[in-house]
Amino acid sequence: MDVEAVLSELLPQIPENVFSRWLYDRVSLTWLEEDDDRLGMTRFEDGNVELVRRRRLGLDPGPITIGLHPRLVEEPDLLRHTLVHELLHASGVLNHSKELHDAVEEIAPGVAISDSPMLQEKRDEYLDSVKVKSWSCKHCGYEWKRSTVRKPVRCHKCARPL
Repeated sequence: MDVEAVLSELLPQIPENVFSRWLYDRVSLTWLEEDDDRLGMTRFEDGNVELVRRRRLGLDPGPITIGLHPRLVEEPDLLRHTLVHELLHASGVLNHSKELHDAVEEIAPGVAISDSPMLQEKRDEYLDSVKVKSWSCKHCGYEWKRSTVRKPVRCHKCARPL
């Protein structure tokens, strides 16, 4: 998979934001380490203080590096989703807001964990590292093994809110 071609295809779809007009010239791609726990990251090379200043004044953000996990080439849909997420950060959306997530979903919809071996591995690594290994209901006393990252909303047995 040619990641540079995917980048060229996605750049025109990124919504207008404070740094959008510089994305074509300023974004460079790199690969993260194989053992990195992130799917992607965006780094503004001139630092945080300078980034805030340039954002406030609407100035050129300087060099922007987007790092992607090397295993993403095995899952094209997850690569596109992750790259769009990072490009939105590069355009100036710094927080993980509803605006960011809605834009990512519109351009490159997310991949279900059941369809992604990589996401399944990341979930399993996370679940192995957490302290809470099971959920229990205060109402009926039912307890079950934790198999999701998020806490369930309701008890699997009595359906009452947890």
